[in-house]
Amino acid sequence: MQNILVIGCSPRQKGNSDKAAEIVVQTLADRGESCDLIFLRDKSIIPCQGCRGCLKTTDNRCVLADRDDVQEILLAINSAGKVYFCSPVYFYHVPAVFKALIDRGQSFYEAWMQKGAPEKALMRAFCVLVAGRRKGELLFKGSLISLKYFLQPFGYALEDLCLRGLDQKNDLTTDPESRELVKRFIEKS
Repeated sequence: MQNILVIGCSPRQKGNSDKAAEIVVQTLADRGESCDLIFLRDKSIIPCQGCRGCLKTTDNRCVLADRDDVQEILLAINSAGKVYFCSPVYFYHVPAVFKALIDRGQSFYEAWMQKGAPEKALMRAFCVLVAGRRKGELLFKGSLISLKYFLQPFGYALEDLCLRGLDQKNDLTTDPESRELVKRFIEKS
């Protein structure tokens, strides 16, 4: 059985993307799959400092790796057979805590590039993005581009479900149609 990782990316507890993560975990459990669930808000994440120190360290290890929880999270992503991200969208992008994790993935990107950016069989990663706005042609574009390239060195291809108009803390809880969309998205994963 493959290792499955679910990552809750919201700084707000018990909001819409936490509810999405709950649906992901329950849908996986309903089909007999267990997973590890982590919330980024519970982890220590120091933002990338752009020092490029990961170019000079053994195995491109980030120079901040021993000071926070990022290395542990990135290694979990790297070793998972499948990964799910549940995140709100703030100002057309993922929240700061999630973006900080993405930026720290630079060390994995550098290692991947030094090996000649090998083409490897892509595994599947899934994201459920939840936005309060109902309109906006490019509402999810920044998040999806960042996620696509963040996940590439780990060997993942991204599939997404983007939900609009879920702004208040319990909107997903009280919207059976959106909950069903999340459940069906995960059932097909």
